[in-house]
Amino acid sequence: MPKLEKDQSYKTRTRVILRILLIIIAAFLLTFFLQYRYFLNDFGQAWQFMTERPLVFYYNVLLMLFIVLFFSSIFKRPFLSIGIVWALLTAITYAHINKFNFRGTPLLPEDFQMASEAGSLLKFIDLWSLVRVIFAIVLIIALAILLDHLTKNILQTKRQQLLPRLLIAAVSIFGLVFCTEFARNHSDKSTNNISWLNSEFIAWNQTANYDHNGFLIGFAYNLGKFQLSAPDGYSEQVIQEIATEYNNKKADDASRTILSTSDYNIVVVLNESFYDPELLKDYYTYEGGDVTPNLHKIMSENPSGRMYSPDYGGGTANIEFEAITGLTNYWASAVPYTDLLPNVKSIPSLASFAKKNGYHTVAIHPFNGGMYKRNLILPKEGFDEFISQSEMHHTETNGGFDYINDRSSYNEVLDLLNQHNEKQMILLITMQNHAPYNQGVDTPRDFTVAGDYKTAASDFTTYLQMLHSSDTYLGEFINNLSKSNEKTIVLFFGDHAPGIFPEVIESAESNYLAHLTPYFIYTNFDLPKDKATGAMRLVTTTPNCLTNTTFNLLNLEKPTLGYLLDEVCSETPILTPAFLGAEAPEKTTALTNYEMINYDVMSGNNYWQADTNN
Repeated sequence: MPKLEKDQSYKTRTRVILRILLIIIAAFLLTFFLQYRYFLNDFGQAWQFMTERPLVFYYNVLLMLFIVLFFSSIFKRPFLSIGIVWALLTAITYAHINKFNFRGTPLLPEDFQMASEAGSLLKFIDLWSLVRVIFAIVLIIALAILLDHLTKNILQTKRQQLLPRLLIAAVSIFGLVFCTEFARNHSDKSTNNISWLNSEFIAWNQTANYDHNGFLIGFAYNLGKFQLSAPDGYSEQVIQEIATEYNNKKADDASRTILSTSDYNIVVVLNESFYDPELLKDYYTYEGGDVTPNLHKIMSENPSGRMYSPDYGGGTANIEFEAITGLTNYWASAVPYTDLLPNVKSIPSLASFAKKNGYHTVAIHPFNGGMYKRNLILPKEGFDEFISQSEMHHTETNGGFDYINDRSSYNEVLDLLNQHNEKQMILLITMQNHAPYNQGVDTPRDFTVAGDYKTAASDFTTYLQMLHSSDTYLGEFINNLSKSNEKTIVLFFGDHAPGIFPEVIESAESNYLAHLTPYFIYTNFDLPKDKATGAMRLVTTTPNCLTNTTFNLLNLEKPTLGYLLDEVCSETPILTPAFLGAEAPEKTTALTNYEMINYDVMSGNNYWQADTNN
């Protein structure tokens, strides 16, 4: 071989070796950067993760290596490939940090389905921080281009054939898929232990799961949630047998008021972030009196209790789904509205049941109708009409605050009740108390916060002020209903606590309290009361049991699913990983049947709806 060709071959091999070394080093640094950002820019925690969990850390590095390799196969310039990955990680972790600050949970695969609502989501973030991250991304790309220019004679080859690049891309994709599937499938399914990594998957707590396994492994684990696995024994015959059993129970229960002949309006109010701060008075001190006096009065005079929210600081659509359908997210652990239900033709719910019994069904949400794909899902649940903020007649806000207030939302409900001759089934999902809590800085405050908390005192006092006005509007709403000639049933509940109590979610006792939101059932006509207390204290339960509790309290005709829920909600009134942790509830016959129905409706063949016809 001529000397010139030897020299050229030697230079090419050297460049290839240097590029490989660069990619390996970059994968290591980018993985550390990702963990640093995941831990909210805490270098100490990222370093601790790397040194105390080396097997897990280096498995994350391996995944990152395949990602960088893939981008290097697309772009000819090595530093640009690394820069693009770095920029993507910066954007992704920015979204993670904002979500974690609001909700206390990491970024999940299903969150990317909200990308189409980016314009609406901008309301929830600090625009200056967004400007900074965009500037950082531009700077990263500029630096990468500069480094490529400075090293073009060292790292870049003159010819990069298409076939080797395609081969590298294929290998990197295969490696990434194989390694993520290997991690997921080669664990003890009964315990989720990954012995070969000295780790475990923590399905019931994704923050702990990411903490334990790193961002990439934690994220990859959750990719499996987009498809549900059928429970053992699932078949059309099994669903038919379950349906027959509970159809017979419904037929035998002849004492109930027939819904189609009743003259009741039904209103379900999911009030955003409506929480009773008195529950945490031993942990968070504030002055100014009772923040929610109307709530306390209503709960003392009507059937009421505490709902154990499956989420903290967010997850409204999941709670809405459980409350309106009577199904549960326990086995899915997804966002049914965005992950599962878009492919389902129809979804049995309170709305569909009411519609079949002669009700006009309406959902109201004073925000973007496309959020969580409600504009797609709510019609499938049986709603005749969906009124979002653009269709509302009442759009007042409180001075200095972004969202349509609860008074306007309640007035929208009252208009429907007064203007329609037919019976109404109305779902209201409010927005007033939604984060962020740095709004209305010039609005006078009735409450002051005492103590040194991780949450900024201004955020806490803002929330208390928002909650206090929300309570005032609730009192007005109930007072208006009390004067109405329209017989109306109201199921009211707060969906979750605001994500501003970081201290309480760190211990088991206070974490339990942080999940308890108020619920009550109000009627503007006579309802039996407990003679001893003047009210009926209802059991603490998850939202999947709330509608059935309402039907039972009023002795109203209810769907077939309600007779299964009688058993499920009696045996397991709180059904959520947030409460149960890693300990699964006892697998009773009722719970086994319930799991079958949940799968059948959300991901199966929907035999249940055909067999029950309600």
